[in-house]
Amino acid sequence: MATAYDVQTYLLDESNIQDTVTRMMYAFDNKDSSMLIDQVYAPEIHLDYDTLLLGGKPEVITSKAWADRLEHMHDAYDTTQHTVHNFLIELPQPPSANKEVARPDSCIVYAHADGWFYNRNAEGRPRIMCRRNGGKYRLEVVRLKDKEERGENPWRVCKQRVKLSWQDMGSQ
Repeated sequence: MATAYDVQTYLLDESNIQDTVTRMMYAFDNKDSSMLIDQVYAPEIHLDYDTLLLGGKPEVITSKAWADRLEHMHDAYDTTQHTVHNFLIELPQPPSANKEVARPDSCIVYAHADGWFYNRNAEGRPRIMCRRNGGKYRLEVVRLKDKEERGENPWRVCKQRVKLSWQDMGSQ
């Protein structure tokens, strides 16, 4: 039976999608591979990172392989903080009395993200800024039925394109 697409479902989907993307940033900073695999990414991901960021070509990779690759990516820094903001979630508006709208199984999300990368000074405080950057994300998220049936947030990232907007190399 199809889930009704009403205002409540629309708002829950929008909130769950934003939660998924926010969890991605949280997991990056906390080296939480299980969160990336279980709560952020679909089993297979289409990645397209700006060559200035990760120097690669678009690829299709499993969420496990991607999480493994990310696990040591920030080892050069004592602490990192990624934030995501300016969400544009391309969900259709719920139906009105004159219009039928089906609940989507996928949608596009646009967002800006910033990253700060610090090392500790002689006093042990994270004050030496090594790098900061910002970019634009274009994500496709899909609704996984098995997650939804278990009462979990069903939205997972299946395509991720990241374009560098700016970068400051800090004091090192």
